[in-house]
Amino acid sequence: MTESRYEREEYLEQDEDEAEKAARTKSLVALAVLAALVIAGIFLFERLRDVSRLQDCLMARASNCNDMVEPPRPAGNLR
Repeated sequence: MTESRYEREEYLEQDEDEAEKAARTKSLVALAVLAALVIAGIFLFERLRDVSRLQDCLMARASNCNDMVEPPRPAGNLR
């Protein structure tokens, strides 16, 4: 049996369900990447704002800037 060119192309084409599923998957991946970027941006913004506050305090030669900094934690699991 020989297949015609039309039958081979029809077999290789995506049907509507497969196309919708692929589009939905791409959309979900894009949404996840966007959410990760937004969360990283918020974290970076908060960190830069804290550093800016500390720098402003130090440049003003204030004596209570130590309250803005968390005390260092010991390395490892020291009990």
